[in-house]
Amino acid sequence: MLFSLIGKQMKMLLRNKQPLIILLVMPVVLITILSTALASVMNSEEEAAIQAKFVLIDESSWEQEEASIKRFLEEEGVSGPALEALLQVFKGNDPIHILEESIFGSEDISKYISKENRQFAELDILRKDKEIDGILLIPADFRFNYIKSAYFDEQETPDMDLFLSQENGIRASIIQSVLDEWQTGFTKSLALTKVGISADEVMLNGQAVERIEQSLQGSERKIPASIYYTVGMLVMFALYIPTFLAGFALQEVQWKVYDRILLAGVPATLYAFSIFITGMIIALMQQVIILLYGKFVLGIDWIGLEGMALIALSYSLFIGGLSALLTTLQLRTKSEGVANIFSGLVVSIFAFLGGSFFNIGDVSSLLANIGSFTPNGATMSAILAIQKGQLLEVIWFYMFTLYGWFVICILLSIVLFPKRGVTS
Repeated sequence: MLFSLIGKQMKMLLRNKQPLIILLVMPVVLITILSTALASVMNSEEEAAIQAKFVLIDESSWEQEEASIKRFLEEEGVSGPALEALLQVFKGNDPIHILEESIFGSEDISKYISKENRQFAELDILRKDKEIDGILLIPADFRFNYIKSAYFDEQETPDMDLFLSQENGIRASIIQSVLDEWQTGFTKSLALTKVGISADEVMLNGQAVERIEQSLQGSERKIPASIYYTVGMLVMFALYIPTFLAGFALQEVQWKVYDRILLAGVPATLYAFSIFITGMIIALMQQVIILLYGKFVLGIDWIGLEGMALIALSYSLFIGGLSALLTTLQLRTKSEGVANIFSGLVVSIFAFLGGSFFNIGDVSSLLANIGSFTPNGATMSAILAIQKGQLLEVIWFYMFTLYGWFVICILLSIVLFPKRGVTS
Protein backbone atom coordinates (compact mmCIF):
# COMPACT_ATOMS: atom_id res chain seq x y z
CA MET A 1 0.00 0.00 0.00
CA LEU A 2 2.88 2.38 0.78
CA PHE A 3 4.30 1.96 -2.71
CA SER A 4 0.86 2.58 -4.21
CA LEU A 5 0.55 5.87 -2.32
CA ILE A 6 4.05 6.94 -3.36
CA GLY A 7 3.33 5.98 -6.98
CA LYS A 8 0.07 7.97 -6.92
CA GLN A 9 1.83 11.11 -5.66
CA MET A 10 4.64 10.75 -8.19
CA LYS A 11 2.11 10.48 -11.02
CA MET A 12 0.33 13.63 -9.82
CA LEU A 13 3.66 15.46 -9.91
CA LEU A 14 4.60 14.21 -13.38
CA ARG A 15 1.17 15.10 -14.84
CA ASN A 16 1.53 18.74 -13.78
CA LYS A 17 3.81 20.89 -15.94
CA GLN A 18 4.21 23.71 -13.40
CA PRO A 19 6.03 21.63 -10.76
CA LEU A 20 8.38 20.16 -13.36
CA ILE A 21 9.19 23.61 -14.75
CA ILE A 22 9.88 25.08 -11.31
CA LEU A 23 11.79 22.10 -9.93
CA LEU A 24 13.96 21.31 -12.98
CA VAL A 25 13.81 23.89 -15.77
CA MET A 26 14.06 27.06 -13.70
CA PRO A 27 17.11 26.04 -11.64
CA VAL A 28 18.95 24.90 -14.77
CA VAL A 29 18.20 28.17 -16.57
CA LEU A 30 19.23 30.30 -13.56
CA ILE A 31 22.40 28.28 -13.00
CA THR A 32 23.43 28.82 -16.62
CA ILE A 33 22.65 32.54 -16.62
CA LEU A 34 24.21 33.36 -13.24
CA SER A 35 27.32 31.23 -13.64
CA THR A 36 27.98 32.75 -17.08
CA ALA A 37 27.18 36.35 -16.17
CA LEU A 38 29.16 36.38 -12.91
CA ALA A 39 31.99 34.00 -13.84
CA SER A 40 34.62 36.70 -14.38
CA VAL A 41 33.76 38.51 -11.14
CA MET A 42 33.67 35.48 -8.85
CA ASN A 43 36.62 33.69 -10.41
CA SER A 44 38.86 36.76 -10.12
CA GLU A 45 37.89 37.19 -6.47
CA GLU A 46 38.72 33.58 -5.69
CA GLU A 47 42.07 33.89 -7.45
CA ALA A 48 43.04 36.87 -5.31
CA ALA A 49 41.77 35.32 -2.10
CA ILE A 50 44.07 32.32 -2.27
CA GLN A 51 47.31 34.17 -3.12
CA ALA A 52 49.67 33.75 -0.17
CA LYS A 53 52.47 36.25 0.46
CA PHE A 54 55.84 34.69 1.33
CA VAL A 55 59.10 36.38 2.29
CA LEU A 56 62.50 34.72 2.04
CA ILE A 57 65.35 36.15 4.12
CA ASP A 58 68.68 34.63 3.13
CA GLU A 59 71.48 35.93 5.36
CA SER A 60 74.09 34.67 2.95
CA SER A 61 74.56 33.43 -0.61
CA TRP A 62 76.62 30.86 -2.45
CA GLU A 63 79.18 33.52 -3.36
CA GLN A 64 79.60 34.52 0.29
CA GLU A 65 79.93 30.95 1.55
CA GLU A 66 82.01 29.58 -1.31
CA ALA A 67 85.32 30.59 0.26
CA SER A 68 84.63 28.81 3.55
CA ILE A 69 83.34 25.73 1.70
CA LYS A 70 86.50 25.70 -0.44
CA ARG A 71 88.73 25.87 2.65
CA PHE A 72 86.82 23.02 4.24
CA LEU A 73 87.28 20.86 1.12
CA GLU A 74 90.99 21.58 1.05
CA GLU A 75 91.22 20.53 4.69
CA GLU A 76 89.52 17.29 3.67
CA GLY A 77 92.26 16.69 1.09
CA VAL A 78 90.41 17.77 -2.07
CA SER A 79 92.44 19.93 -4.48
CA GLY A 80 93.02 20.81 -8.11
CA PRO A 81 90.40 20.04 -10.81
CA ALA A 82 88.53 17.73 -8.44
CA LEU A 83 88.03 20.65 -6.06
CA GLU A 84 86.60 22.89 -8.79
CA ALA A 85 84.34 20.13 -10.09
CA LEU A 86 83.03 19.40 -6.61
CA LEU A 87 82.31 23.08 -6.01
CA GLN A 88 80.26 23.18 -9.22
CA VAL A 89 78.27 20.13 -8.09
CA PHE A 90 77.57 21.71 -4.71
CA LYS A 91 76.56 24.99 -6.31
CA GLY A 92 74.17 23.21 -8.69
CA ASN A 93 72.64 21.30 -5.79
CA ASP A 94 72.22 24.36 -3.57
CA PRO A 95 68.85 23.72 -1.81
CA ILE A 96 68.11 27.45 -1.51
CA HIS A 97 68.61 27.92 -5.26
CA ILE A 98 66.30 24.96 -5.91
CA LEU A 99 63.70 26.42 -3.53
CA GLU A 100 63.71 29.82 -5.25
CA GLU A 101 64.04 28.82 -8.89
CA SER A 102 62.53 25.36 -9.28
CA ILE A 103 59.77 25.47 -6.65
CA PHE A 104 58.67 29.07 -6.07
CA GLY A 105 59.68 29.90 -9.64
CA SER A 106 57.42 27.19 -11.11
CA GLU A 107 54.19 28.25 -12.78
CA ASP A 108 52.04 25.92 -10.68
CA ILE A 109 53.29 27.21 -7.34
CA SER A 110 53.46 30.90 -8.30
CA LYS A 111 49.66 30.82 -8.85
CA TYR A 112 49.24 30.28 -5.12
CA ILE A 113 52.25 32.00 -3.55
CA SER A 114 53.96 35.29 -4.32
CA LYS A 115 57.58 35.34 -3.11
CA GLU A 116 59.88 38.25 -2.38
CA ASN A 117 63.37 38.48 -0.91
CA ARG A 118 64.06 40.83 1.99
CA GLN A 119 66.91 41.65 4.39
CA PHE A 120 67.45 40.32 7.90
CA ALA A 121 67.32 43.86 9.32
CA GLU A 122 63.65 44.04 8.31
CA LEU A 123 62.63 40.85 10.14
CA ASP A 124 60.96 42.53 13.14
CA ILE A 125 58.91 44.81 10.90
CA LEU A 126 57.97 41.97 8.56
CA ARG A 127 56.75 39.79 11.43
CA LYS A 128 54.27 42.52 12.40
CA ASP A 129 52.92 42.86 8.87
CA LYS A 130 49.51 41.14 8.74
CA GLU A 131 49.67 40.97 4.94
CA ILE A 132 52.60 38.54 5.08
CA ASP A 133 51.61 34.90 5.53
CA GLY A 134 55.02 33.29 5.98
CA ILE A 135 58.69 34.18 6.49
CA LEU A 136 61.60 31.77 6.03
CA LEU A 137 64.90 32.79 7.61
CA ILE A 138 67.99 31.07 6.19
CA PRO A 139 71.03 31.50 8.50
CA ALA A 140 74.41 32.65 7.20
CA ASP A 141 76.08 29.23 7.38
CA PHE A 142 73.20 27.12 6.04
CA ARG A 143 74.91 25.96 2.81
CA PHE A 144 78.16 25.18 4.58
CA ASN A 145 76.40 23.07 7.22
CA TYR A 146 74.29 21.36 4.56
CA ILE A 147 77.35 20.28 2.57
CA LYS A 148 79.15 19.00 5.66
CA SER A 149 76.10 17.04 6.73
CA ALA A 150 75.17 15.72 3.29
CA TYR A 151 78.59 14.76 1.96
CA PHE A 152 80.97 14.40 4.90
CA ASP A 153 78.99 12.61 7.63
CA GLU A 154 78.91 15.60 9.97
CA GLN A 155 76.29 15.16 12.69
CA GLU A 156 75.20 18.80 12.78
CA THR A 157 72.20 19.33 10.51
CA PRO A 158 71.45 22.73 8.92
CA ASP A 159 68.82 24.82 10.71
CA MET A 160 66.40 27.51 9.53
CA ASP A 161 63.46 29.41 11.03
CA LEU A 162 59.93 29.55 9.66
CA PHE A 163 57.42 32.14 10.87
CA LEU A 164 53.78 31.59 9.87
CA SER A 165 50.93 34.07 10.21
CA GLN A 166 48.06 33.32 12.58
CA GLU A 167 45.73 35.67 10.69
CA ASN A 168 45.03 33.35 7.76
CA GLY A 169 45.47 29.67 8.47
CA ILE A 170 44.76 28.48 4.92
CA ARG A 171 47.37 30.68 3.21
CA ALA A 172 49.90 29.86 5.93
CA SER A 173 49.21 26.14 5.50
CA ILE A 174 49.82 26.45 1.75
CA ILE A 175 53.26 27.93 2.43
CA GLN A 176 54.02 25.29 5.02
CA SER A 177 53.02 22.45 2.68
CA VAL A 178 55.45 23.73 0.03
CA LEU A 179 58.31 24.12 2.50
CA ASP A 180 57.62 20.71 4.05
CA GLU A 181 57.93 19.13 0.61
CA TRP A 182 61.14 21.03 -0.09
CA GLN A 183 62.62 20.17 3.30
CA THR A 184 61.72 16.50 2.82
CA GLY A 185 63.62 16.59 -0.46
CA PHE A 186 66.88 17.92 0.88
CA THR A 187 66.60 15.84 4.07
CA LYS A 188 66.34 12.70 1.95
CA SER A 189 69.30 13.89 -0.10
CA LEU A 190 71.51 13.79 3.02
CA ALA A 191 71.21 10.01 2.96
CA LEU A 192 70.75 9.34 -0.75
CA THR A 193 73.81 11.26 -1.92
CA LYS A 194 75.93 8.83 0.06
CA VAL A 195 74.72 5.95 -2.14
CA GLY A 196 75.24 7.74 -5.43
CA ILE A 197 71.95 9.62 -5.92
CA SER A 198 72.53 13.36 -6.27
CA ALA A 199 70.58 16.00 -4.41
CA ASP A 200 69.15 17.54 -7.58
CA GLU A 201 67.60 14.19 -8.56
CA VAL A 202 65.82 14.09 -5.21
CA MET A 203 64.76 17.72 -4.92
CA LEU A 204 63.95 18.37 -8.57
CA ASN A 205 61.83 15.25 -8.96
CA GLY A 206 58.70 16.09 -10.95
CA GLN A 207 56.54 13.95 -8.68
CA ALA A 208 57.51 16.12 -5.73
CA VAL A 209 56.24 19.26 -7.46
CA GLU A 210 53.06 17.39 -8.41
CA ARG A 211 52.49 16.44 -4.76
CA ILE A 212 52.98 20.08 -3.77
CA GLU A 213 50.31 21.18 -6.25
CA GLN A 214 47.94 18.50 -5.00
CA SER A 215 48.53 19.65 -1.45
CA LEU A 216 47.76 23.24 -2.41
CA GLN A 217 44.58 22.32 -4.23
CA GLY A 218 43.52 20.21 -1.27
CA SER A 219 44.00 23.12 1.11
CA GLU A 220 41.60 25.42 -0.67
CA ARG A 221 40.12 24.64 -4.06
CA LYS A 222 38.79 27.66 -5.91
CA ILE A 223 35.00 27.88 -6.14
CA PRO A 224 34.00 29.31 -9.54
CA ALA A 225 30.60 30.80 -10.26
CA SER A 226 29.44 27.59 -11.94
CA ILE A 227 29.89 25.54 -8.74
CA TYR A 228 28.56 28.29 -6.46
CA TYR A 229 25.31 28.87 -8.33
CA THR A 230 24.73 25.21 -9.10
CA VAL A 231 24.79 24.52 -5.37
CA GLY A 232 22.84 27.68 -4.56
CA MET A 233 19.99 26.88 -6.94
CA LEU A 234 20.02 23.21 -5.94
CA VAL A 235 19.32 23.92 -2.26
CA MET A 236 16.86 26.72 -3.03
CA PHE A 237 14.58 24.93 -5.52
CA ALA A 238 14.43 21.78 -3.42
CA LEU A 239 12.45 23.86 -0.92
CA TYR A 240 9.57 24.11 -3.42
CA ILE A 241 9.02 20.34 -3.39
CA PRO A 242 7.06 20.33 -0.06
CA THR A 243 4.69 23.06 -1.30
CA PHE A 244 3.65 20.99 -4.33
CA LEU A 245 3.17 17.79 -2.32
CA ALA A 246 1.18 19.66 0.32
CA GLY A 247 -0.96 21.18 -2.45
CA PHE A 248 -1.68 17.75 -3.92
CA ALA A 249 -2.70 16.46 -0.49
CA LEU A 250 -5.15 19.34 -0.04
CA GLN A 251 -6.63 18.61 -3.46
CA GLU A 252 -7.19 15.01 -2.40
CA VAL A 253 -9.05 16.26 0.68
CA GLN A 254 -11.21 18.56 -1.43
CA TRP A 255 -11.95 15.76 -3.91
CA LYS A 256 -12.75 13.34 -1.01
CA VAL A 257 -9.90 11.07 -2.12
CA TYR A 258 -8.21 11.33 1.27
CA ASP A 259 -11.34 10.22 3.14
CA ARG A 260 -11.80 7.28 0.77
CA ILE A 261 -8.21 6.24 1.43
CA LEU A 262 -8.91 6.19 5.17
CA LEU A 263 -12.18 4.31 4.64
CA ALA A 264 -10.23 1.68 2.73
CA GLY A 265 -8.35 0.95 5.94
CA VAL A 266 -5.14 2.86 5.23
CA PRO A 267 -3.81 4.43 8.46
CA ALA A 268 -3.38 8.20 8.45
CA THR A 269 0.21 7.72 9.64
CA LEU A 270 0.96 5.60 6.56
CA TYR A 271 -0.39 8.38 4.34
CA ALA A 272 1.83 10.90 6.11
CA PHE A 273 4.81 8.55 5.79
CA SER A 274 4.18 8.23 2.05
CA ILE A 275 4.38 12.03 1.75
CA PHE A 276 7.72 11.95 3.61
CA ILE A 277 9.16 9.22 1.37
CA THR A 278 7.88 10.88 -1.80
CA GLY A 279 9.43 14.22 -0.84
CA MET A 280 12.74 12.52 -0.06
CA ILE A 281 12.81 10.63 -3.39
CA ILE A 282 11.92 13.69 -5.47
CA ALA A 283 14.53 15.82 -3.69
CA LEU A 284 17.21 13.20 -4.25
CA MET A 285 16.30 12.88 -7.93
CA GLN A 286 16.28 16.65 -8.37
CA GLN A 287 19.72 17.01 -6.79
CA VAL A 288 21.19 14.22 -8.91
CA ILE A 289 19.81 15.77 -12.12
CA ILE A 290 21.16 19.24 -11.27
CA LEU A 291 24.58 17.88 -10.26
CA LEU A 292 24.79 15.86 -13.47
CA TYR A 293 23.83 18.96 -15.45
CA GLY A 294 26.69 20.80 -13.75
CA LYS A 295 29.13 18.02 -14.59
CA PHE A 296 28.25 17.29 -18.23
CA VAL A 297 27.01 20.70 -19.41
CA LEU A 298 28.98 23.19 -17.31
CA GLY A 299 32.05 20.96 -17.02
CA ILE A 300 32.18 20.95 -13.20
CA ASP A 301 34.57 18.45 -11.66
CA TRP A 302 32.74 17.42 -8.49
CA ILE A 303 35.11 16.12 -5.82
CA GLY A 304 34.51 14.38 -2.49
CA LEU A 305 31.73 12.20 -3.85
CA GLU A 306 31.29 10.32 -0.56
CA GLY A 307 30.71 13.56 1.31
CA MET A 308 28.46 14.86 -1.46
CA ALA A 309 26.34 11.71 -1.28
CA LEU A 310 25.98 12.06 2.49
CA ILE A 311 24.95 15.71 2.21
CA ALA A 312 22.48 15.06 -0.63
CA LEU A 313 20.84 12.21 1.27
CA SER A 314 20.62 14.28 4.46
CA TYR A 315 19.08 17.23 2.65
CA SER A 316 16.60 14.87 0.97
CA LEU A 317 15.57 13.54 4.37
CA PHE A 318 14.94 17.10 5.53
CA ILE A 319 12.87 17.87 2.40
CA GLY A 320 10.83 14.75 3.09
CA GLY A 321 10.23 15.84 6.68
CA LEU A 322 9.31 19.34 5.56
CA SER A 323 6.88 17.88 3.02
CA ALA A 324 5.15 15.94 5.78
CA LEU A 325 5.01 19.06 7.99
CA LEU A 326 3.55 21.37 5.31
CA THR A 327 1.02 18.71 4.40
CA THR A 328 0.05 18.41 8.07
CA LEU A 329 -0.39 22.17 8.43
CA GLN A 330 -2.47 22.42 5.27
CA LEU A 331 -4.72 19.58 6.33
CA ARG A 332 -5.09 21.26 9.71
CA THR A 333 -5.94 24.69 8.29
CA LYS A 334 -7.88 23.28 5.29
CA SER A 335 -6.39 25.99 3.05
CA GLU A 336 -3.40 26.64 0.80
CA GLY A 337 -2.32 29.61 2.90
CA VAL A 338 0.53 27.80 4.65
CA ALA A 339 2.11 26.52 1.44
CA ASN A 340 1.65 29.90 -0.29
CA ILE A 341 3.34 31.77 2.56
CA PHE A 342 6.17 29.25 2.63
CA SER A 343 6.83 29.33 -1.13
CA GLY A 344 6.31 33.06 -1.50
CA LEU A 345 8.09 34.38 1.61
CA VAL A 346 9.94 31.77 3.63
CA VAL A 347 11.80 30.26 0.67
CA SER A 348 12.96 33.72 -0.44
CA ILE A 349 14.20 34.59 3.06
CA PHE A 350 15.96 31.25 3.44
CA ALA A 351 17.55 31.59 -0.01
CA PHE A 352 18.79 35.10 0.78
CA LEU A 353 20.24 34.17 4.18
CA GLY A 354 21.62 30.86 2.90
CA GLY A 355 23.60 32.56 0.14
CA SER A 356 21.85 31.18 -2.94
CA PHE A 357 21.83 34.58 -4.69
CA PHE A 358 25.27 35.82 -3.57
CA ASN A 359 27.74 35.30 -0.76
CA ILE A 360 25.89 36.93 2.14
CA GLY A 361 29.12 37.02 4.13
CA ASP A 362 30.35 39.83 1.85
CA VAL A 363 27.49 41.99 3.17
CA SER A 364 27.29 41.01 6.83
CA SER A 365 29.06 38.37 8.90
CA LEU A 366 26.06 38.36 11.27
CA LEU A 367 23.66 37.50 8.43
CA ALA A 368 26.09 34.84 7.23
CA ASN A 369 26.13 33.24 10.69
CA ILE A 370 22.33 33.31 10.78
CA GLY A 371 22.22 31.82 7.27
CA SER A 372 24.40 28.89 8.32
CA PHE A 373 21.61 27.84 10.70
CA THR A 374 19.02 27.66 7.91
CA PRO A 375 18.64 24.17 6.41
CA ASN A 376 19.53 25.29 2.89
CA GLY A 377 22.38 27.49 4.14
CA ALA A 378 23.86 24.64 6.17
CA THR A 379 23.60 22.30 3.18
CA MET A 380 25.17 24.82 0.81
CA SER A 381 28.03 25.55 3.22
CA ALA A 382 28.68 21.82 3.64
CA ILE A 383 28.78 21.20 -0.12
CA LEU A 384 31.06 24.18 -0.77
CA ALA A 385 33.38 23.02 2.01
CA ILE A 386 33.66 19.65 0.30
CA GLN A 387 34.26 21.29 -3.08
CA LYS A 388 37.03 23.44 -1.62
CA GLY A 389 38.80 20.21 -0.75
CA GLN A 390 38.37 20.47 3.00
CA LEU A 391 38.23 17.39 5.18
CA LEU A 392 34.93 15.61 5.77
CA GLU A 393 35.01 16.56 9.46
CA VAL A 394 34.28 20.17 8.51
CA ILE A 395 30.70 19.38 7.48
CA TRP A 396 29.54 17.87 10.78
CA PHE A 397 28.45 21.21 12.25
CA TYR A 398 26.25 21.81 9.20
CA MET A 399 24.92 18.25 9.33
CA PHE A 400 23.89 18.68 12.98
CA THR A 401 22.01 21.85 11.99
CA LEU A 402 20.29 20.09 9.11
CA TYR A 403 19.28 17.08 11.21
CA GLY A 404 18.01 19.42 13.91
CA TRP A 405 15.57 20.89 11.38
CA PHE A 406 14.69 17.37 10.24
CA VAL A 407 13.82 16.22 13.77
CA ILE A 408 11.69 19.32 14.38
CA CYS A 409 9.72 18.73 11.17
CA ILE A 410 9.14 15.06 11.96
CA LEU A 411 8.07 15.67 15.56
CA LEU A 412 5.62 18.42 14.58
CA SER A 413 4.22 16.23 11.80
CA ILE A 414 3.60 13.37 14.20
CA VAL A 415 1.96 15.58 16.83
CA LEU A 416 -0.20 17.69 14.51
CA PHE A 417 -1.17 15.30 11.72
CA PRO A 418 -4.96 14.66 11.82
CA LYS A 419 -5.65 11.01 12.61
CA ARG A 420 -9.12 11.04 11.13
CA GLY A 421 -10.72 12.29 7.98
CA VAL A 422 -10.50 16.00 7.17
CA THR A 423 -13.70 17.78 6.27
CA SER A 424 -13.13 20.39 3.59
